Amino acid sequence: MQLNIRDLASHSGQVRRIEQSDVGHLFQGESDVTRAEPLLIEVQAMTDSGVVDVSGTLTLPAEFVCSRCLCQYGQRLSIPFRERFTRDKNRSDADEDDLHVINEDVVDLTPYIEESVLLGLPYIPVCTPECKGLNPETGANLNIDPAAVPEARIDPRLAVLQQLLDKGKQ
Repeated sequence: MQLNIRDLASHSGQVRRIEQSDVGHLFQGESDVTRAEPLLIEVQAMTDSGVVDVSGTLTLPAEFVCSRCLCQYGQRLSIPFRERFTRDKNRSDADEDDLHVINEDVVDLTPYIEESVLLGLPYIPVCTPECKGLNPETGANLNIDPAAVPEARIDPRLAVLQQLLDKGKQ
């Protein structure tokens, strides 16, 4: 997605853009994201005092693999987006670390959008906050079969001791 700064000034200082973009290439080699639909980009650009403020929402429907139970689940991510640009190289406000200095009339927002998408992904994807995960002994999904508890195994070296304890209970 490209934004023409010169056109922005001629459109009363405000432009709204809605586009779709394929971001599937961002998830190649990523085991947590199994499928991603096209990204819906809704941004509004405004100019004020030589600063172009681009803000909006990135909506990404995607399928993830739960890190606890390893099941696939779908989620619609709504990622906030905000970037600021200026052509003034001498601007040195202390609180403006997020201000990008540009040299051209056209700004390519694609790298900023891709960065926001990657940062907006869940760090540890979980299908539900109550997900119980897998049984470490059997590998059974505890969300489906919570009673899938394995039999208590006794160390063969302690089997004689277990027999003595069982006799003492009788």
